[in-house]
Amino acid sequence: MRNGPKSYAISIVTTFAATPAIADDLASPVQPPSPPSFYVHAGANGSFPQTNAQPEGGGVFSAANIAIRPVYTLAVEAGYFLTPNIAIAFSSGLPPLEHLKATGFGLTTLYGSNLAGSVRSGLAMLLLQYHFSDFGPVQPYAGIGAGYLFNLGNVSDGILENVSVDQNFALIFQAGADFMLTPSWGLFLDAKKALFSTDAQGFLTSPYSFTVPIAVTRPVRAHLTLDPWIATAGITFKY
Repeated sequence: MRNGPKSYAISIVTTFAATPAIADDLASPVQPPSPPSFYVHAGANGSFPQTNAQPEGGGVFSAANIAIRPVYTLAVEAGYFLTPNIAIAFSSGLPPLEHLKATGFGLTTLYGSNLAGSVRSGLAMLLLQYHFSDFGPVQPYAGIGAGYLFNLGNVSDGILENVSVDQNFALIFQAGADFMLTPSWGLFLDAKKALFSTDAQGFLTSPYSFTVPIAVTRPVRAHLTLDPWIATAGITFKY
C-alpha cells in the first residue's frame, strides 16, 4: 500500500510526458502550398522580324525588298490559372517605332535614302498555356494563341509619301520558363514565334532629272511577311 501514491505520481508524470507525442500523432500533416491563381511577367522585349516583301506595284520600286531591324521595348504578360497547370494569358508591350528600309533599291543614291517609311505598332496576344509544375523552382511552360497587330501611327519619313501598314491577325507559338527564387517571386525567359503578314502602301514620287522634267507620283504596294521572333526576359510574380 505504501507504493500506491508513488505509483500514482509516476503515472501522472508519464501521462504528461507522452501527451506531446500523442498530439503530434493526431496533428494533421503539413499541407503543400496552394498553386497560384495569377501570374505577371514584366521585362525587356526584343522583336526580330524575318521580313520578306512581295511587291504589288510601283515601277522601279518593285525591284526592292523590305528590311526591318530588330526593335526593343518593355513588355508585360498577365495570366490566370484555370487549373494548377493550364492558364490563359494576355501579352503586349509598349509600341516601338519600326523603320521599313528598301533593300536592293537601285535608286538609293538618287533619292538619298533607302528608308521607305516608319510605323509605330504593337502586337497584342491572347494565349492558352500549359505550365509544368514537377521540376521544383524551374517551371517551364508552352503556349499557343492569336495576336493582332495594332497600327498606332504611320510616319512618312522616307522616300514614300502617305506610307501606311495595315493591321492584321497573327498565329503565336510560345515557350519559356519561370525560375522561382521564392514561392511568389522569380525570373523568367520567354520566346515567341509570330506567323504574321500584312500589306504596306504609299506613293513614290520620281526625282527631277533631265529626262523627266516633272515629278511623277505613282502608288506603291507590297505584301509583307514579317514572322518575327520575340524574346523577353524579366521578373515574374505569382499569387
